[in-house]
Amino acid sequence: MSRSRQAAQLARQLTGATGAEVTLTHDTGACWTLAWTDGPTREEMRAHLDTALASPRHSELRDRKFDLARGLSQRAWAARAIASRRKGTLMDAVAAGAADHRALGVPLPRLGRQTADRTHEYYALHRHLDTLLETTSRPQLADLPEDEPLIAELLAAGTSVHPATGRSVCSEYDMAAALLAAEQAPAADQPPTLTAVRDPQET
Repeated sequence: MSRSRQAAQLARQLTGATGAEVTLTHDTGACWTLAWTDGPTREEMRAHLDTALASPRHSELRDRKFDLARGLSQRAWAARAIASRRKGTLMDAVAAGAADHRALGVPLPRLGRQTADRTHEYYALHRHLDTLLETTSRPQLADLPEDEPLIAELLAAGTSVHPATGRSVCSEYDMAAALLAAEQAPAADQPPTLTAVRDPQET
């Protein structure tokens, strides 16, 4: 069997094993890219790949190099943010990260257009979410059913109409700004659904 046919079979096998749509693309020489969105972590996918390559069905691929490329959806970003906020870990991580950068004198990034909401807290929030997304398997899934309406609310808060295309676009940058605004606003001005999000085990 040709290597390309084995690669197609391998992609289907990994898709079935992980529940994430897996694609295998030949780059150059012995290098291939294995790509998927959300689903298992890189470490979990590597374990699935190693198990699959042990089979004689994929013998032509054992000496290939596989770069693992995991994409992450806006839904996953929102689900991790809401879960962390409910548990009370979100703003603690933001405060600690921002304080560390201020103490070390780390300057704010100056990439692109700098706006008033691009604070140390803003970047600390993104770093916290990046860590959660990297280490969470199937990050797009709500931790609790009660999180679902809040995930939808955050996705809506991060959605705007692109001025050039007229299409609705959801951005984690806008979701981050909405989260920080909700946390920093006076209690009476905060949206009731967002302010009510707390882990039931803590009550």
